[in-house]
Amino acid sequence: MARRKAPKEEDPELDMSSLIDVSFLLLIYFLVTSTLDPKEADLGMTMPTSQSSAPSEVEIDQMTVEVNSSGHIVLNEEVLDTDPEKREVPLLLDRLRTYAESARLTDSKPMVIIAADDAAKGQRFVDVLNALADRDVDIRNVTITGFKEE
Repeated sequence: MARRKAPKEEDPELDMSSLIDVSFLLLIYFLVTSTLDPKEADLGMTMPTSQSSAPSEVEIDQMTVEVNSSGHIVLNEEVLDTDPEKREVPLLLDRLRTYAESARLTDSKPMVIIAADDAAKGQRFVDVLNALADRDVDIRNVTITGFKEE
C-alpha cells in the first residue's frame, strides 16, 4: 500500500483589525465614563472672616409624649392632661403649639415620639394624634413606640 501524503496545512492567520477596533472602543468607553478631578481653581472656597455672617444653627430636641395605662398624658416626664374621659387635651395642645412655633423659627423640623402603654385605651392615643394634627400644630414627624408600666 502506498502511503499518501497529507495535504500540507497552511499557517493560521489572525485578523488584527477587529482586535484593534475592540481595543479602541474600550478606550473610548473608559474615557467617556471616567470622572476627572476638579482643579483647585474650580473649587468654591470661602475664607473665614473676623465677623460671622452665618447665624449659629439651633437644633430643637424631640418631644416625648407618653400615654400611660390610666390615660394620663405625660410630656417630657411632666403630667399634663389627667382626665381620660375628656377628648380635649388643652395643655398638650398648648405645649405642642409652642414647640412647633419654636421649631419653625429655628428652621428645624419638630419631631415627637409617642410612647403608649400597652394597656392604655386606644381613644386616648387617638386624642394625642389629633392634637399633633391640629392646624396650629401640624407636626408630621412622629415616631410611635410602646411600653409596659411595671
